[in-house]
Amino acid sequence: MKFFIQAIPTPNSTISLPLIAMEKLSLKGKQNITLSIGAIQQNAALSYHEDQDNCIYISTDLINGMTLPEFIEYEIIIYDDILLVGPVIGMFIRGKLGEMDHQRIKIYKNYLIDYKHINGLVVLFTSDGIDVKNKVVKGFVFNPKENGWEMGVFPFPSAVFLRRTIKESIRKKLDKLIQNHYFNSHVFNKWEMWEWFSEDEQIRKHLPETVMAENMEDVKQLMSVYQKTFIKPRAGMQGTGIYQLSKEGQEYKLSYRVKGKNITTILENWEAAQKYLQSDLNLEKCIVQQKIPLLRDHNRVMDIRVLAAKNQHGVWTVPGMVTKFGEVDSIVSNISSGGSAEKGWESLLELYRDNPKQAFKKYKEIEKLALTCCEALERKGLHLGYIGIDIGIDEDHHLWVIEINNRSPDMTIALDADDFQLYYQVKSAPIYYAKWLSGFGGE
Repeated sequence: MKFFIQAIPTPNSTISLPLIAMEKLSLKGKQNITLSIGAIQQNAALSYHEDQDNCIYISTDLINGMTLPEFIEYEIIIYDDILLVGPVIGMFIRGKLGEMDHQRIKIYKNYLIDYKHINGLVVLFTSDGIDVKNKVVKGFVFNPKENGWEMGVFPFPSAVFLRRTIKESIRKKLDKLIQNHYFNSHVFNKWEMWEWFSEDEQIRKHLPETVMAENMEDVKQLMSVYQKTFIKPRAGMQGTGIYQLSKEGQEYKLSYRVKGKNITTILENWEAAQKYLQSDLNLEKCIVQQKIPLLRDHNRVMDIRVLAAKNQHGVWTVPGMVTKFGEVDSIVSNISSGGSAEKGWESLLELYRDNPKQAFKKYKEIEKLALTCCEALERKGLHLGYIGIDIGIDEDHHLWVIEINNRSPDMTIALDADDFQLYYQVKSAPIYYAKWLSGFGGE
């Protein structure tokens, strides 16, 4: 059921529902209830009317100091004696309120491509718009009729999708307002990921052996076992700052990319390699991993980005996959480093060209591993709504977890693969999940 809201100038803390809504919610006559709109809960007197079937009347004293736009259609749900009106969903973005103009915030409309199935208030806000005392927020609400944003003061959202990292002071405010009903707030690095996943028996066999780069004895031991390793920034993204260290006899070769070109430095022995690494690289911020012999296509390294998202029922799903191909002879597969992309399923069909059934089995195997990773992260206390998981396939067709993109996984990778359906599906997924998190589930 969807309704418009109209404020009526009475001081009686009253909410009046159309009779048809009362019947569908199994509510009888006048009674006292708790009215919940976003983070705000108030006692109210419930009554009914026989005017417009799609209109709810709320006395102005219940919405004093905030706005419930009349151009929005709201849903209502009853839990025990609590009447929820909403959903009220927030997107917490970077910057300050005064810096926000329509040109800057129009990009966030892409999350609302399927707004007709969301309804309610979707509010963009910044840190300086939060009013903890009054449980309201100053920001921009989405106007579906104008397909744009309008500024105002609104009830603080009951679920928040974070589009930025947050400080501990902001986290405390959110905890106070909505407890843990905000997601994608935790940022972790490659070393933390490896430590966590190493504790999981189902994932451990899919992890490259990894050591901290600053412990040169561990690095030397890793080199003696595998001969080829990658040196990676713990917090790096998009394939930047990655080096390949190879051992050939007594010599060591350090390979990397500078401005799109492959560079190789020859080091005559381990002592020379150690000296070079310690002087030229910030090893305290790096890890070293065994190099996995990943499958290659025309001498292009390849791996698969699995896009994982929670759906409108709060369940982890895999809307799709994208295969990334590195530039010829590049040590990384990142598109930003000159690579390309195609739909994951098409790549698997090409890989198993004589056996589509095997391609499907591998797809499901990749999907299962990705979902296992999502569940493992949740057991560590992380509240995530969507992530990108890079999974590689080696020459023996074994799967490897290469990296987790959790800070702000780039959904446009689906567009790089010309998969517009996947792009809009993953773009709208966090809003569907936020709707479920706010108590309204999904259609």
